[in-house]
Amino acid sequence: MGFSISWFGFRGYGIKEAAALFGREVGASSEDFDAPINACLSDKNWAIIILDYCSFPNPPDSYLSVFSQGRDMVVVHIEEHKMFARAEFWSGGRSVWRVWHSGDEGGRDLHTTGDLPASFATLRQQAFSKQDEENDVDHIFDIPLDLAAQLTGFRHDEGAPDRVFFELVEKPAKQ
Repeated sequence: MGFSISWFGFRGYGIKEAAALFGREVGASSEDFDAPINACLSDKNWAIIILDYCSFPNPPDSYLSVFSQGRDMVVVHIEEHKMFARAEFWSGGRSVWRVWHSGDEGGRDLHTTGDLPASFATLRQQAFSKQDEENDVDHIFDIPLDLAAQLTGFRHDEGAPDRVFFELVEKPAKQ
């Protein structure tokens, strides 16, 4: 078993504000993200919205462009069954960078576009060094996830003892 999720991060947003972007409102709290759509606040002040399915290759760039208007946004897609991970950063309606790895394409598969953060070179070097040392583990898979975590303070498979998740529920229909 493995994760098959997508998540969105919004810099400087509260959970209620981020939920509203998805037409949702905040519901019950939990220690884990086990509802269809969940939210939490990272230690770096990013509102994180987690979908319980991997939405890649959707949503299309045109949607992400509109969704990122006037804000910084990180989008991450994770399909651990295929060792697929993709992270991208959008700001002001523009794609700034993308990093992705598809284990189906081989253990050393890595693609990038855009103006990557300075920390990318170090993450890449460390992951490829680990890959050279122990080839039975896919270390390249972690590069997109670590890059997104450095920026947002959230990684799906790392707990934080005081982190609280909230289910995001559909807003009731107005009568």
